[in-house]
Amino acid sequence: MDYGTNPGVDAIAHGLQHRLGLAGLELRVVFNDFARADWRDRAAATIDAAIAAEFRAVIVYVLDPAEPAGAVARARKAGLKVFTFERPRFAVEGSLVYPNFNQGTYIAEHLADRLQPGAAVAVVGGPKIIDDDELVAGIVNGVDRSGLNRVNDPTEDRYRNQTDLRPGGRESALRILADFPHLDGMVPFNDETMLGTLDALAETGRESIKVVSRNGTPKAVDAVRAGRSQGTWDIDAPGIGAALGDMLVRHFGSSVRDGGDLAVGPIGRMIDASNVGGWRPWSERIPFAPLAEGLGDG
Repeated sequence: MDYGTNPGVDAIAHGLQHRLGLAGLELRVVFNDFARADWRDRAAATIDAAIAAEFRAVIVYVLDPAEPAGAVARARKAGLKVFTFERPRFAVEGSLVYPNFNQGTYIAEHLADRLQPGAAVAVVGGPKIIDDDELVAGIVNGVDRSGLNRVNDPTEDRYRNQTDLRPGGRESALRILADFPHLDGMVPFNDETMLGTLDALAETGRESIKVVSRNGTPKAVDAVRAGRSQGTWDIDAPGIGAALGDMLVRHFGSSVRDGGDLAVGPIGRMIDASNVGGWRPWSERIPFAPLAEGLGDG
């Protein structure tokens, strides 16, 4: 996605850039929209270009755990170190994994604490990518084990926001609201989907339905302040980028070429009415210097 489309991914990139910059390393960023049919080819082409430009390392945000295996193998054979956000099914130097399942469980439990036992709850799923599927699995786990009545299957296409954007969240929520005339709560899988869900609730006059979501983006925090959301789980997006940056710095400081390193990103915390006053925007936690887009001169 282009810069400005996904606040969480942007903040992750800023966190990575900041951490690498402290170590004297330069980050170049190439945005690749997963909604494009050719995103796999574009990812492979970018990696091949990095090989040709003699970069020292490549960082891949894994969407499909099987891709881009061929290009990554070529990069490693050429001597580049390869690191990933999320763990792929092919060899890399290291990966940062997200506690998606845990966070999904926790936001569902947060909503359960604000509803009666047996309350009817719908879950809005997301795109068919690894971290979103893990998150939704955690939400389902949290809803089901908290004594709530989950009315839908968020893995069905009808109940997914496959665009990962606010308008798609509205459309998904409208379908759910049409299918289920009585709901007490909804768990949109992320903040952009939650904002679209709020649009749908306002449009249908069903704003009494309680919602929670994950990411901790500024507009979601504003919804908490306004009393329209029960909470958003702040994933500490800059901290995610910094955590993978720590891994890169460690590898560059070692002569040992070892693969399969794993680290876990920050667990984060729930932002709700009890603590929203002390929330600090991501852009105030670290400097958000402009990202250098494109591969440049290598």
